[in-house]
Amino acid sequence: MTQSKAFISATEFHHCVGRFELGPFDLQVPDGSITALIGPNGAGKTTLLDLLYGLGEVQRGGIQIAGHRQPRDGVAIRQRVGFVSPDLTYLGWGKVGTALDYVAGFYPDWRDEECQRLLDLFALSRSDKIARLSFGERTRLSLVMALARETDALLLDEPTTGLDVVARRHLFAELLNYVETPGRAVILSSHQLSELERLADRVVILNNGKLVAQGTTSEIVERYQQWDI
Repeated sequence: MTQSKAFISATEFHHCVGRFELGPFDLQVPDGSITALIGPNGAGKTTLLDLLYGLGEVQRGGIQIAGHRQPRDGVAIRQRVGFVSPDLTYLGWGKVGTALDYVAGFYPDWRDEECQRLLDLFALSRSDKIARLSFGERTRLSLVMALARETDALLLDEPTTGLDVVARRHLFAELLNYVETPGRAVILSSHQLSELERLADRVVILNNGKLVAQGTTSEIVERYQQWDI
């Protein structure tokens, strides 16, 4: 994978809400990379991904994704970035097909054939009632919506939560295929590095709103090891 430039960057990044403070730190995600964002609950993973996508205001620092800057190019970023969050809900649309048709109308780069392929891959049907979907199935629907478009980047918040082994394997294969096209990058969050160690080529570790470490997966694994004696 090419790692030639900072494709996604947060420079002198700082955000504070209530008693929680995220940053200050610099984040660099190269072109062609899959970056795992690791940290315990409350570390700031979801807040960071939300702010990168433009959901909230950064008090200090700059955010850039594929040449677009927040907040100046917020609309362009939403057009060119796929976003998945456990907080997303589609109950108002009743059925999977209705939700997909609604979302597709906002994106000229929506690919109908790719959407159908992904529905089949993740074992979903347009006729499925959203209210009857399990948490994992709703996550799969969010993934279909993000992957069915032509995008420059994917920001995925806990995308494996609720997925069974087969769906997780399909997701990892799709992400590896996604970054084979030049000019793309992925950030996905998780609690466990072990789950993503074979997928991600870079790791960013957060704890209590601070960036503990970032680098290639091999560097991070070598630097932090646990021994049982």
